[in-house]
Amino acid sequence: MSKFEQYHQYGRILSEKLRLQTFPLAIRLVKSKDQFPEKTRRPNVFNMKITMCQGYTFSRRIGWTMGLTAEDMNCTPNLVAYGFHELKDDQGFIEAFRAMDYYETDAATATMREHFPMLTPGEYEGIIISPLGWTKVEPDVVLIHGNSTQIMRLIQANIYKSGAPILTKQMGLAASCVNGILQTILSRKPNVVIPGAGDRVYAAVQDYEIIFSLPVEMLHDTIDALDKAGTKVGIRYPMPINLTEPAIKPVAWQVLDKYSQPARK
Repeated sequence: MSKFEQYHQYGRILSEKLRLQTFPLAIRLVKSKDQFPEKTRRPNVFNMKITMCQGYTFSRRIGWTMGLTAEDMNCTPNLVAYGFHELKDDQGFIEAFRAMDYYETDAATATMREHFPMLTPGEYEGIIISPLGWTKVEPDVVLIHGNSTQIMRLIQANIYKSGAPILTKQMGLAASCVNGILQTILSRKPNVVIPGAGDRVYAAVQDYEIIFSLPVEMLHDTIDALDKAGTKVGIRYPMPINLTEPAIKPVAWQVLDKYSQPARK
């Protein structure tokens, strides 16, 4: 099986095992738009400029492979964060977000800026967004939109081997593009993202949707563990439910019963 056939299989497995409503995405940054695959859709060809999160929606809901450069985008925070535009100084950043009244003071905005990842200006020219199930590029990051139970299963599978909890940074804005993609690329760690204002206003992300992102090197083990983490006791998607008193206790409860007792007052 070729590398791309394997990615395509991973896309199908994720969609089938988690019953995802939209396609999981392969995301890749490129040095030049010349690296865009054949038949990549460019918004500027249609006389459009879009946000990056809208690009995700075109891809995950319609199935298009999208290629975005500064020519295709109309979201300045995106352009600055990805280094497609260069910010003259951080004062402009502070004024921009203070103008939106997201933060009470300049100092609070400056603190947010310290946690706002950015790429070196000019390092990359574009980004490719493609359904993982038929991607033509090797992804840097895989981005998955799902409900809370589907994302729970991805978390369980991702930490199956390490046991280390996933720590996230949430700002309520620039969520899928900055926390979902850039933070994951720079840290090489998975992330759970609460979609931000732009995701909802421009990209039609629904109230029930949460985002899970992971670096591509974690994809194989995460998918493999979907069949292992908790499945022996029936943890899967969709989740079984028990509305009666738990007469048959999960095995972990039974073990803890042996090692615990009522607390002394």
